[in-house]
Amino acid sequence: MTGRPPRPAEWLAQAHEDPRHARALLRTCGRVALRTGLLWDVVQVADDAGLAAVATGRVNGPALHDARQGAVRFLVSPTGGWCVRGTAYLGGGTLVCVPTPEVTGPPGPYWLTPPDGGGELTDPVALFEVLAHLTGPGADRGWCGLCGRPGPSRTLRVPGPTGPGHAVPVHGCCAPSTGVAPRGGARPPPLD
Repeated sequence: MTGRPPRPAEWLAQAHEDPRHARALLRTCGRVALRTGLLWDVVQVADDAGLAAVATGRVNGPALHDARQGAVRFLVSPTGGWCVRGTAYLGGGTLVCVPTPEVTGPPGPYWLTPPDGGGELTDPVALFEVLAHLTGPGADRGWCGLCGRPGPSRTLRVPGPTGPGHAVPVHGCCAPSTGVAPRGGARPPPLD
């Protein structure tokens, strides 16, 4: 096995706590739920903007289309600080259902660009530039910035690394309570 890059399904399975179990699920069920944060995170965008981003040819790397949820999900290296209007950054252990790399068409979620097995991810800088243009003012789909589902009802003030930060749309059930401290030990900011 030395010198041979892993097959795409084997690479995907590495993003599971039990890669052997994940490989078995991919083989038998054709899909598996994987947690973000281990090998990659996900940037989710409305499918019209996501499909347009892929069509530009400037965005390369693994991308999933889920027509039922109206979303395109790009696998990116954990970046932190993501902020593009109309998108959701799914990191820190969010479950994402992925099909086997061979599934490249409907029905169900499918790969627009399947993983190559070598670990190449979508370039977050190129994705940021393309999506910032495609999802500018007025294109906000209303994704929760914490869980990635549509229809948030509140906003959460997220501190920036060097400044005051920004407001993130969230569902009331996703917003941390005032008794839970986020990373870094600080109390969570108030809901708007």
